[in-house]
Amino acid sequence: MSEKDLNAVEDGTIQIIPKRFEKVWNNWLTDTRDWCVSRQLWWGHRIPVWYICEDKDAEDEYIVARNENEAREKALSLGHPVDVILRQDPDVLDTWFSSGLWPFASVGWPQKEGDSNSDLERFYPASCLETGYDIIFFWVARMAMMGLELTGKAPFSVVYLHGLVRAEDGSKMSKTKGNVVDPLDTVRDFGADSLRYSLVTGVTPGQV
Repeated sequence: MSEKDLNAVEDGTIQIIPKRFEKVWNNWLTDTRDWCVSRQLWWGHRIPVWYICEDKDAEDEYIVARNENEAREKALSLGHPVDVILRQDPDVLDTWFSSGLWPFASVGWPQKEGDSNSDLERFYPASCLETGYDIIFFWVARMAMMGLELTGKAPFSVVYLHGLVRAEDGSKMSKTKGNVVDPLDTVRDFGADSLRYSLVTGVTPGQV
């Protein structure tokens, strides 16, 4: 999947603005590591894996399927009895994995594939993704990977990476850290025009 991502940017199917972030894209996709996609949370997409087990803790043999009925059919085709015990993995998919499905899953994939009157046909692929450069590998590259792999189409043709507004010391603003700048305080001290001008000029693509 990473190879498809690399090719999409190289051949111009996906354009990254500013162009210098192609290096970040390429570095991340050529240095891929194993990715643990499971999380122990109460919410999220349940992992579509069913274990074939004689006891509740066995995980030696498993089946990947869209639902339990399909998992049971696959188990029967492998020679297991009709009353085979199936147990779905309790974990959910990592948030970034689920987010990677968003461009097409949110408009009807996979149920509406081939339906010319569907939102999937009308709205996928999109044209421009506008986001921060700090999540180009967490989210953007994964959306492209999932889209190219599962639909055969890149989910967008342009990735516009806006600038980031950071705290005074250059770190990301965080309520937990207590380093958030209140724009109302800035307006009171410097005026609304100063704030607007600073934002318009300071957050041009890829800048801080």
